[in-house]
Amino acid sequence: MIENSEIVLRLITALVFGGIIGLERQYHDKPAGFATNTLICVGSAVFALLSILSAYYLGGDPARIAAQIVAGVGFLGAGSILRDGNKISGLTTAAGIWLVAAVGMAVGYGYYFIGAVATGCVLGLQLFVRKLMNTFDYVQLYDSLTIKCTPNWKFVEKIKSVFKNNDAEIIKEEVYKENGLLVLKMVVNMSATKYQNIVKELAPLEDVKLIDK
Repeated sequence: MIENSEIVLRLITALVFGGIIGLERQYHDKPAGFATNTLICVGSAVFALLSILSAYYLGGDPARIAAQIVAGVGFLGAGSILRDGNKISGLTTAAGIWLVAAVGMAVGYGYYFIGAVATGCVLGLQLFVRKLMNTFDYVQLYDSLTIKCTPNWKFVEKIKSVFKNNDAEIIKEEVYKENGLLVLKMVVNMSATKYQNIVKELAPLEDVKLIDK
């Protein structure tokens, strides 16, 4: 039998753990932010408590509700996954929702230590991965680019100057006409950050019709 004070403690703990993870997500402007993660964590804790109490008073398997939480949260997380062509986004958010539910279940069942360690692991992983990805943004790589523009050779020189001004080294280039446009194919040594800066400069220009990496 779980005392009312213990139930309150578990729910407040789930609220705190879910809120901590949610704050990190909210700070980085993710779809599932503070409120979402907090509600999922507390809700999972409630279901875990109901599993224990229903098994105590009514009999049956206390793991049945827990099993449904895992499946139900999986569908919730799947709703945050988006596909745009060959790019898929939202996988980290979906995995985070699934893990927050696990933290809530752990607390609901009274395993505070597991919930605390899991919360710490999530925060550590998110911060470490983000810093690691930021480091990779400055690593120089060879990339193939295709830029289509209006048939103006002077504008081609302008495009090259944009790369030069951003310290992006053009290793190889080929220019030809296709369907009334000039096609500029290049192999460039640059970082992801430099590429983003170049796109920001070129994309708004009316003469640029396509930038493909």
